[in-house]
This record gives sequence, structure tokens and C-alpha cells, in this order.
Amino acid sequence: MSLLKVNFPLDRPHTGVPLSNGNFGVLVWGSDTLNVTVNQNDLWDHRGGEYLDDRDRYAAFVEYAKTKGFDPGMNNLFHKTQTFTVRPRRLPAGRFEFHFASGIRPMQAELEYESGSLQVILSDTTRLRLVSVLKQNILYLFDPAGAVKSVTMRPATDFPKSASFNAERGMGPYEMLPDGWKIKAPADPEFTFRAVKTAYGYKVFTNDEGDDSAMDSQLAFTQAWWTSLRERTPRITTPDPWWNRFYDFSVYKLGAATCPFGKAGGLQGPWHEEYQEAQWSGDFHFNVNVQMIYGPCFALGIPEHLLPLFEMIESRDFQGALTRNAKALFKVDDAFWQLHAVDDRGAQCGGIGAGSSLDPACGAWTALLYWDYYRYTNDLAFLRNRAWPYIYKIMRGYECMLDKDFNIPVAISAEYASSNPNNCAVAGRNPSYQLAAIRKLADILMQAASILNLPERAVWRQILDKIPHYTTSSGYDHYGQRDESRIAIWEGQDLAVCHRHHSHLGAIWPFDSLPETFSGEMEAVLSNSIDHWISMGFGKWSEWCIPWANMIYTRMGLNEAPMQLFNIWKEIFVNEGLATVYLPRMLSLISHRRHDIAKPKDSNEVMQLDGTGGFLSAFNEMCAYTRFDKIRLFRGMPSKWGDVKVENLSLPGGGKLTAERGGKAEVVGGNRPFIIE
Repeated sequence: MSLLKVNFPLDRPHTGVPLSNGNFGVLVWGSDTLNVTVNQNDLWDHRGGEYLDDRDRYAAFVEYAKTKGFDPGMNNLFHKTQTFTVRPRRLPAGRFEFHFASGIRPMQAELEYESGSLQVILSDTTRLRLVSVLKQNILYLFDPAGAVKSVTMRPATDFPKSASFNAERGMGPYEMLPDGWKIKAPADPEFTFRAVKTAYGYKVFTNDEGDDSAMDSQLAFTQAWWTSLRERTPRITTPDPWWNRFYDFSVYKLGAATCPFGKAGGLQGPWHEEYQEAQWSGDFHFNVNVQMIYGPCFALGIPEHLLPLFEMIESRDFQGALTRNAKALFKVDDAFWQLHAVDDRGAQCGGIGAGSSLDPACGAWTALLYWDYYRYTNDLAFLRNRAWPYIYKIMRGYECMLDKDFNIPVAISAEYASSNPNNCAVAGRNPSYQLAAIRKLADILMQAASILNLPERAVWRQILDKIPHYTTSSGYDHYGQRDESRIAIWEGQDLAVCHRHHSHLGAIWPFDSLPETFSGEMEAVLSNSIDHWISMGFGKWSEWCIPWANMIYTRMGLNEAPMQLFNIWKEIFVNEGLATVYLPRMLSLISHRRHDIAKPKDSNEVMQLDGTGGFLSAFNEMCAYTRFDKIRLFRGMPSKWGDVKVENLSLPGGGKLTAERGGKAEVVGGNRPFIIE
């Protein structure tokens, strides 16, 4: 059996061991007590969500840009639709503290990947076993020796930051129960969290999920599922044991967070601390973060883990929001428009403005997830009934933006304005990010139409004929010696600052919208762009920026760069519990939100799953990625790692790759004949 061994004390939730069924999330940690922090993906206060208003006409933004430019005054054209002062947000829940006899405390935790169970070894050698079963919101704590002597209930409102946060939302302390507490948001269903003593130990559960009649079958099903997951997912072996360990743990953690029996999870997945409010509402950021979380599931061979996300997007409320936003902008009924940061019903959590509302790539990048689900599963029914409608309607939004000359008159490049406050523009004309996205959508739709025997829209071929791969700007190289052409943010805007969204390079990744071979001119533009991007540094990046950068480096053939960056990332953004955290752990080479770095970690740490997911995507691509029916092997692994091996990596078409650097490479199964390079 494969084990992750962790030594206590574990002094805060995100240094602990995560367990989950894809909805009910548990963090096991502690020092003198064994603490179980609980939460759920579907625990929301939904009040205050916003949508685009019928008066928020795209034509008005275009006209403003023509007459006044792209200055921040454009934000004043948006109409506030919500007078409520709070935004939708995930709620903190609380924790249970399990106490032992005097002098007895937890010493070690052993997480068994093949069963998903956690053994906790106490200082007197007694063992507890914890299992989060998959089809019920139950954590079983088996305590055959009766080591647990009492339990303390700690609802989130026991903690000052959470209590203050809830009070600001008009919510008082959670209602105490004999064995837990009750949470009632004013406009949402009640939730109860309970820890009940049983003959076998304790049962921690939510709402009415505490039925033991199916316990034996649930435990057997859970173990079999985890065994299957371990067998189906890839292994990567490098000369560095730490990275091998971290890769295996990251596969486990992502599997637990996105389990297909659960519900879609946002930035922090099902795990949320009890002592502070959810950062960024714990919402769904569709401009990079959701895609970084769910994207690696394809190469990992677990595409079904995206089904809860698709089910959320296809829900009546969410589809209604997408349709409502598109109709407001363009007065059409057959388009979708995805906002930046939304709740599980599609309502905007972070306010309405250019940065949240004029980024159609939020939908285009999500469309890649739908397309990749088909590419990896060969599921024609999914392509016809689920992927095609979503991708088609997202493209209709892009089509509505285009002017008669196939320009995008007004759009953003993700968060560039917020990264560069000295630049007054909040948007621009023909952002390179959006050009890459619209070209990719046109290519996907033409392929899908051919597969499904559906008619093409003429505009798709026109897009590929008339819209360039990117917008260019000219400027001196960083030596100041020569003027050169490179990819621009949008027309007239060079990359002028260290920017954490690598959006202007989206034609390289994620959209992979460049031709198979580059002309001499394109080769020069790409080389100049990468050189200029590197020269801007990474001092303002956050934890998900480095995996994204490493996929760009890998695809550009800079094989030494990814591990150099990842070794820095490991020290700055991976905590003692192997959790990827948003804020740098110390002020060093990265100063992102530097005023927050010195605050105590036990009250200021933010775990985000996009770092974990981004790492898995990047590490897999560093071993192998596909372009135009070719498999590119080990393009991101450093030269000194001569004995890297990847096993069981999933490919489009359903094949599985096993390859050793400098040795044998083999694809088993699938319906696509790849050339291995």
C-alpha cells in the first residue's frame, strides 16, 4: 500500500490531512487534541449576486471607447442591479475537537491512497481510523480502544473573524445542538454538522446523512473506488523523492476534491477553515482558476471528475445567468456570456465592471474543458448534447462582439488593468488573449460540426481567415539595443509590468491556437515575446502563476526553466502539509500582497486548489503533451534528470502512455495514431 506519513503536531487546518467525497470536506489536524475541521461545497449564503443589466449594452462600451478611449470611466457605464451590501459567499462551518486521556495525544497520521482511509497513531500506540465515505456526507471515526474521552463542538462563530464576518451579513452565532450546531443563512437551507458517539467510535455528518444501515457497503465501495483511482491515474518517477511524493499526494487531493459523487467546488474546494471567511467568496473564478483545478483530470484519466462542474454549469439557474448576461449585452437569445467570479448559480460575487464582465475568454477556456472531455472519452452523445450547445453559445457571444472588419472593439486581457494601475486603460481593442480564444473556438466548432454532421456557420471560417493569431507591439529589447516585434496585451499596449496572468501568451497555452509549424516571422515574434516576458520577472506572481508559466516554457522548449521555477515555488507556495497556498509563505523572491505575508499563518493562510491542479497539469506536460497528433516527450524536464519515467498518462482518444527518458515509449489503446517525438 502507498502511504503518506505525516507527523503531529499539525498546527492549523491546512497543514492537516484532507479527506472528502467531493462535497463534504474534512481536515484532520491538531496537537494535544485531534481536530476535525468540516465544510461543504454547497454551504452558501447566496444573497447579493449580480448579473448584467439590460442597460449594460456592449454597443455603449464600443461607443465610449471611440469617443473617450478605454479609461476607467468605462466602468461607470455598468448598472448596479443589487442594492444588498453583501455578496454571495461560502460560509465557514466549524470543527470538532476529540480529546484523549491525560498525556495522550496524536503522534502520526498515515494516509492510505489505495483506500482513502487515514490511520491516526496516538502516543500510547493506539490507532484510530477515519474514512470519508463517498455517497453520503459522513466521516466515520473508528475507535475500537475507546481512546476518545470527549468531544468539544467549535462552530465557526466561536472564532472572532468568522463571527464578525457573519455579523456583517446579519447572521448571529450558529445554534448549538447537543452534538453539534445548526447553520441557517437567511435565504438558504439549514445545515447541521454533528459528531455522534457510536458503538464503533464516532460519526461526523451533515444534515440527515447519518444513516448507518449502508455503512458496510459504503466502506467497501469507498475502498474499491480509491483502489481503482490509484490504478487508473499516472505515476511520475523522477530522481527527486520529494517531487514523487508531492505528485502522488496531489493526485490524491485533487481526486478527493473533485470526486464525481460530489458537487462542483470553487477556489478552495470542499475544505474551508473555521476561523476565517472564505477568501474571494470561495467562488468559481472562471478566468483561470476553475480551469486550473479541473484541467488535469484529463491526463490523469479521470474525466468523469468534471461531471459535477458540467452539471452546475448546465443547471437552470446557471444557464439562466449565462443567457441573461448575453441578452443584456447583445439583445440575442442564443448566446452565453460567462462572468469572471460567480457562485454555484452563476451570479457574480465580486462586483460588476469591465474586469469581471468583458472577458469572454472565461467562457472560451471553459469550452476547452467540454471539448477535452469529448477528446479523451470519445463520447459522441456528450459532444452532441452537452459540449456542442455550450461551445456554440459561447462562440455566439464572441460573434456578437465582432465589427464588420472582424475586430474585437472592446475586451480585457485578464486582470491586466488591476496589475498595472499606472496604465489608465481598463480594456483595449483586439486583446491577444481574446484573439487566441476566438480562433480556438472556431477551430473546435468546425471539427465538432464535421464529427456530428452538423452545418458550419460561415463566420467560423471567416474568423480563421481574417483574425490574426495575436496583436503585436513594437519596443526595444531589454538591453535597449534593437526595436523588435512581440505579442501585445492589446493594440498599442506592450507588456509593461510583471503581470501574473500570462494571458497575452494564451495562443501558446491554454488555447494552443498557433499553427503546427511557425514561419520565421512568427518564430521571431514568439522568441521576442518570451524574452520580454522573462525580463519582467515573477516578483508579483501568486501560486497558480508558476504552473501556468511552466506549461508555456515546456511548449516553447525551454526545458531547464520549469524545475528551476518549481523549486522556488515549492519553498514559497507549498506549506508543511503539502497544501498549495495563495500567499507567499515568506517575503523573498515574490512580494505578492507583501503586507499580508507577515501576518500569522494560523489566521491568514489561504489554500487554493488551482495551485495543486496547475502543478499536476504542468508536471504531466513536462513529461508529455500532444500537438497535431504528435506526442512531445520530456520537453519540460531538466537535462540532469536522465531517468524520468511516466506511466499510464492518458491521451486524447483514450490511449495510455508509458515512457522512459532515453528509453522505451509506448501507447496502449485509444483510437488516435500518435507520432512520438
